[in-house]
Amino acid sequence: MKKYLLNIGVVLFDRIAMLAFQIWMASYYVQTLGISNYGQWAYTLNIITIIISIFILGIDVIIIKDIVNDKNKTGEYLYSGIIIQLIGFIFVVVTALIIMDNSESIIKYAMASILIANLFIILSKPFYWNYSALIESKYRTTSIIVSFLIFIPVIVVYLNIIEKKEYVLFVYAIYYVIQFIVSWFIYKYLFKSSYIFSINNEKCKEYSKVGVSLILSTLSVMLFTQTDVLMIKYFIGNVATGEFSAATRLSTSIFILAGILANTFYPKIIKLNNNDKLKFIKIAITTVTLFSIVGSLITTLISPYLTTSLYGENNNISLVLSLHIWCSLFIFSGAFTSRYLYVNEFYKIEIVKTILAAIINVGLNLYTIPTFGVVGAVGSSFVAYLIANYLSFYMFEGSRVLFMIQSKAYLLMIRPKLYMKELREIKCLFQ
Repeated sequence: MKKYLLNIGVVLFDRIAMLAFQIWMASYYVQTLGISNYGQWAYTLNIITIIISIFILGIDVIIIKDIVNDKNKTGEYLYSGIIIQLIGFIFVVVTALIIMDNSESIIKYAMASILIANLFIILSKPFYWNYSALIESKYRTTSIIVSFLIFIPVIVVYLNIIEKKEYVLFVYAIYYVIQFIVSWFIYKYLFKSSYIFSINNEKCKEYSKVGVSLILSTLSVMLFTQTDVLMIKYFIGNVATGEFSAATRLSTSIFILAGILANTFYPKIIKLNNNDKLKFIKIAITTVTLFSIVGSLITTLISPYLTTSLYGENNNISLVLSLHIWCSLFIFSGAFTSRYLYVNEFYKIEIVKTILAAIINVGLNLYTIPTFGVVGAVGSSFVAYLIANYLSFYMFEGSRVLFMIQSKAYLLMIRPKLYMKELREIKCLFQ
């Protein structure tokens, strides 16, 4: 257990650094470009993110699972996976160039920066897949911290020499280029990777097949997390888009912790028998939900001061943040239940539940955004996460046990003595 907790501590340090970067970047973009142009940036980012969900097959957890089960073939798994995703990236670029209106300079520069950044994010993935499988996130965190230390002086010089204000958008790309270079160096010389480049044709076919089957799932996730911005832009314009995106940039930066926490324990979940998996997921959901409640309350209280210091006086940004943060109640629990579905290869359940949530989110937005503005989009998101990561489990025979376990996990919050007893029992699984 100590190894996993230490890994979480390291990962949290990593996320704090990334959170600082993302908040600074959003704040700087708003102050430099204005809230309307920031809305254009957010619109472009969301469009490309949706395109990526179609062509960059969501095989990350599958590769991690394979490495956990057979470390001797790590090289084959890593390179087979990255080749598939790089081929997918080619389709991303072509599609983005075809469908994006790049007549406006903000969109043109935003698209270039986002595509460059995503190329280097993909190239860095093999390092992080391997660290996740081996529970060695300290190497990832080292990469992140060193990247920031190099990035800061580089970006100070860059911002002082650029002539067009639109060039500030390339800050996003510059960071990920630096992170890839640093990550490669650490993976090669500090982690001392000795894996030989090798393509396993059978694994390529398997990853492609599973990845294609999961496209609807990943696309649906993107639809009910990204279409809010697109629909806000369509119904109420760039300013509202910028306000919503500025607020949710803060909350979603925290939401990313959910996936990181779940990934930290994912190798252990793979190895547990089914009963122990469910016991662990129950206590994990209780724990992360308690943290979500406390964190959401604190965020709600400080949101006016936080958003004013970052973006200037804007009541809409503050309101959206204070409400959107409560989506964490189901985002954090959903990270663990999804890992259970992946481990047990319940891919169809994952696909159907996210499609259902996406349809409901889009349908609700058609009414809530024109009627209630940006606050309406927050309400639609909350309902979508509630359905995707809790209520929908009751619909399927294979996941109904998750619905029961999650319900018991919520009830466990009001029984602290029983919670502590079950928490001690979970520790035994890591001995």
